[in-house]
Amino acid sequence: MTETPKNLPISAVRAYTMVVNVLRERINSGHYFVGEWLPTERLLGEDLNVDRRVVRSAVNQLIRDGLVERKPHCRPIVIRAKPEQQRLAESTATSPLSPSNFVALIMWYGGGVLEQQSSQQRIFWGINQALSAVGYHAVFLDLGKVGTEEENAEREANHLRYVMERGFGGAILYPYAYRSNYGLVKEIMQRIPVVMIDRRIAPLETDFVATANYRAMYDTVMHLVDQGHRRIAYVTKCEQIEPVQDRIQGYIDAVHKADIDEIILPIPSQNGDSPWTVVDNIFSLPEGKRPTAAAVFNDYSACDLLERLKNLGLSVPGDVALTGFDNIVPTLHNGLGLTTVAQPFEEIGKNAAELILRRLQDPSAPFTALELPGKLIVRESSSAKIVS
Repeated sequence: MTETPKNLPISAVRAYTMVVNVLRERINSGHYFVGEWLPTERLLGEDLNVDRRVVRSAVNQLIRDGLVERKPHCRPIVIRAKPEQQRLAESTATSPLSPSNFVALIMWYGGGVLEQQSSQQRIFWGINQALSAVGYHAVFLDLGKVGTEEENAEREANHLRYVMERGFGGAILYPYAYRSNYGLVKEIMQRIPVVMIDRRIAPLETDFVATANYRAMYDTVMHLVDQGHRRIAYVTKCEQIEPVQDRIQGYIDAVHKADIDEIILPIPSQNGDSPWTVVDNIFSLPEGKRPTAAAVFNDYSACDLLERLKNLGLSVPGDVALTGFDNIVPTLHNGLGLTTVAQPFEEIGKNAAELILRRLQDPSAPFTALELPGKLIVRESSSAKIVS
């Protein structure tokens, strides 16, 4: 019997009961195996959207139930599950389950405050539209808050194991821990179809769907060239993932085509209050030397750059033309429309689902990599025409 802890406020009692029930179900279903550590309190709190105190109280209840034990300076470890459920969990480790008609989308939910409709929602709609037409169903498994590589890898691994153990018919993965979980994904691919979207876990070969990032950024930069700009900066994170690298290369080839200099300005990989030192220094140069246009690798960072330019006394588009990428923030804080690339999110989801269905019909089919065209949407932020 669950005992509600007296030290929790009334508003947390319902959350505490939910967490106890979720953790019990995960243990009894084999999602957490006997001998396995539970995730950290912080990860569980983010996963279940509750305070860490609630997680700690729920784990204490599981200890009283005899399902987990805690040793000094160690995370709680699973020590018991219902016998019939444990046998099921052990059997899934050695033999595949008959696949169901559920396909998981493993992805961060997103839904930033600036977005009218998140890219994640639109991808999910595309997946579900294709699957429901043939009697399959999509299930969204939220990765929670994007964190460090280690945190992302642990969350992705937990969801991937859940998909395998519960007999899903397939999985569509948007990996944030793109240097991790190679072996686990390879194991799952021996049982069910797996499609990657946006980026891949190298060197694993899978079916794959993404936007044609190189061409989209090339076209964006050539748009600025056509506007008369000869000093075009590219503002980007420098992560070693395909979309980031393809966009950088698209910028480089475009400025070379236009016979103008490269100005690549790196920004911190982790969001937060880290300084954009290089960006601030370059845009602090006097008129005639500073860039007259900035192509930014995504919309959120374009919004951040707008604020930095404002703090430097520069206006958009009067002093600096500005472009983004994704079309998830169509309007800037100053009310101007943002020139950006619209990714075909629904089509990405639809094609990923169709690749799942194709591989269910023919597991030996060759792997397919699809790059769908993005669309440059020109708005006011890049309207200034400057001739150097």
